[in-house]
Order: sequence, then C-alpha cells, then structure tokens
Amino acid sequence: MRQILALSVLAATLAFQPAFGAQKEVVLGADNPGGSYYLYGGGISTWINEHSKSLRMTSQTTRGSVENARLLTNSRLDFGLVNAIATYQQRHGVGQFKGRPSEKLRGIAALDSAPLHIVTYPSTGIKTLADLANKRVSIGAPGSGSATTANYLFPLAGLTGKVRVQNLGFSESASNLRDGNVEAFFAASALPLPAVVDLSSTHQIVLLDIPQNLVQALHKESPFYQPSEIPAGTYSKVNNPVHTVAVSSLLITRDDTPDEVVTELLNQIYTPEALSYMRSVYKAWDPRPGEAIFKDIEVPLHPAALKFYKEKGLIK
Repeated sequence: MRQILALSVLAATLAFQPAFGAQKEVVLGADNPGGSYYLYGGGISTWINEHSKSLRMTSQTTRGSVENARLLTNSRLDFGLVNAIATYQQRHGVGQFKGRPSEKLRGIAALDSAPLHIVTYPSTGIKTLADLANKRVSIGAPGSGSATTANYLFPLAGLTGKVRVQNLGFSESASNLRDGNVEAFFAASALPLPAVVDLSSTHQIVLLDIPQNLVQALHKESPFYQPSEIPAGTYSKVNNPVHTVAVSSLLITRDDTPDEVVTELLNQIYTPEALSYMRSVYKAWDPRPGEAIFKDIEVPLHPAALKFYKEKGLIK
C-alpha cells in the first residue's frame, strides 16, 4: 500500500512539474532609473509575470537604446526597448554601429514618442544651446538615446569639443545638477520624464529650445528625428511650450525569437486591462504596430507580430 501511495505521489509530482517547466524565461533590456524605459521594463515584466502561464520576464537595467540593440544582436537579450535611431543604425551599420550591421533585429511594437529635454537652472545663466560652451553637461549614459542625439546635435550647433561632457543616467544627471556638479543635462524620454518631474518639484528649472534651423538640420541628417514640443505645464513652473525633437520608442526582438513567445507577449500587452495598468505605470504608454516606422528604418516586423496584427485587424 505504501509503495502504491509513493508511486501515486511521484506520478502527481511529475504531472505537476511541466506547469512550471513550461514557462519560458526571457530578458527585456530597459534603461537606467529615471527614464520611461526603466518604468516600462518594470511594468511589462510585472504584468507578464502576474498573468502569463507560459512566460516569465526579467527587466534588465542597461545604459539604454544602443546597449540594448547590441545585447540583442549578441543574443544576451530576448527583447529590448530601443529608439528608432539606434535601431536604424544597428540595422545599417552606421553611427555607433559603424561597420557592424545586423539583420537580426525584428519589430514588435512602437510605444511612444520621446522628446529631447535639455535641462538647466536659471542660476547657470544658460539660456540657449550656444551657452552650453565651456559648461559641464551630462548628455546621458553611453549608448543612450540622449547621448546619441547630443552627438548628432553638437556638430550642427558648432559645439563639438566645446562642451565638458559627462555621461550620467537620468537620475544621476538630475542629482548632479541639483548638487552643482553639472550645469545642464540631456534626457530623451516620453512625457513626463520622472527625473525632471522630481527635479522641478523642488527647484525652478529651465528647458532649452532647439532652434528651428537645427531641428530641420537634424531631420535632414536623419528623417527619424521629428519636430516636437514639450507642452507648457508638463513640468512645474515651466509655463511656456518648449520646441525640440523626438524619436519613436520601439519594442524589438531578434529574428530567432520563437513565434509562440512573441504571440504570448502581444496577447498579454494588448488587453484593456494591460493598457490601463501600463498607463498607471507611465501614461505615455501607447503600443501600436508601427508599420510605417519599421518600414522607414528597414527593420521588418517579427512574423508572429505581423500575424498577430493582421488577425486583430490592426494591419491589413
């Protein structure tokens, strides 16, 4: 009898194990604290882990878009939050990926538009881009969308070699501005950017405009830079609209990511409940197929994503 009971328990145990073993472990590359990608990563992974029976997701803190693209092509990430510029550069082997093109990247969704913030204090006397000359400026972590944009912008603005550049993440940049260790910082993120919200709640801040001629020059340099505006009132006591540029934020994967993994991810994030939850995490969350964006940067949608969107009537 005991032997029969033991065998019954063993059989039950073995029958139960696949429920755990069936969960596919995946890693999502996010960003450093203080930006939208960091919040998106935490939100997506929390939602997936609470609702999916077949996926378990870890959100990995990284230095942002460029690093996420690199880690994806090196198969060290399964999914990544990457802006359109870094995605394009990786695909074509230009910019920070010069000579190292990759055809591995595949689109999942477009998520939001991320305007560039150039933040300072009134006490620094910085009122225009030209005033950044000889100033200590954090342009964002190496490989971030902010740093990429700064590296495009400085030559066009005549600031190459004239800015005392530091490479700090969003929260570090805000803290260092608060402590007087830098006089301005760059941060590209969907609105409102948490690090800037926190800073403006305790200090009067200034957001610099990018002149129209430089906006046009950036767009000519890369069509994925689009004119953008940070509306008045987005941040405390910033009562004027700020003219800047923005790029699209994308969720991407690799060409060898299994179809069932991509389908399950999309099934989880494209529900009214998930949309409500993610907007409570960060209100700019707005997932969509992004067909035109992925076409422009010549990165195809993952086949499972394309099938999902067609079945949902989101792509004809």
